[in-house]
Amino acid sequence: MATLQSPIKEKFESLVNESNEQFNNSNYEDSILLLEEAWELIPDPKGIYCEESYHLVKDVVATCLIINDLKKAKVWADKIFLTGFDRIDSGDKEFISGKVAFELGDLETAKEFFSIANRKSEGRCFGSPKNTKYLKFFKG
Repeated sequence: MATLQSPIKEKFESLVNESNEQFNNSNYEDSILLLEEAWELIPDPKGIYCEESYHLVKDVVATCLIINDLKKAKVWADKIFLTGFDRIDSGDKEFISGKVAFELGDLETAKEFFSIANRKSEGRCFGSPKNTKYLKFFKG
């Protein structure tokens, strides 16, 4: 697994920290813009920068869902598969993609992603109370 080197690492961390501040102040669009800027700093292939790339994309998708920017959420959900190459595959990527597909109304795709996530996570992906509607859909 690769790690970001100076000075990229410091700039990346600064942007992520600033994004977190914006998010905590409910400035969600600004938070996303800062994360997008941080994404551009990660060298290709981005997936070898396992934690940085994965968590950044996960945060962008989650924030897009909060503000109901489903088009952007879809773009970033597609990028999740380009991240975290060394992460243990517990179905998180499929679960995130399933949530976006569900919110977009693409229920067939959502069901496929949820099925993969459920199998990989042995059901743990649905464990949070925030995920109840997705579990009801998947089991329904």
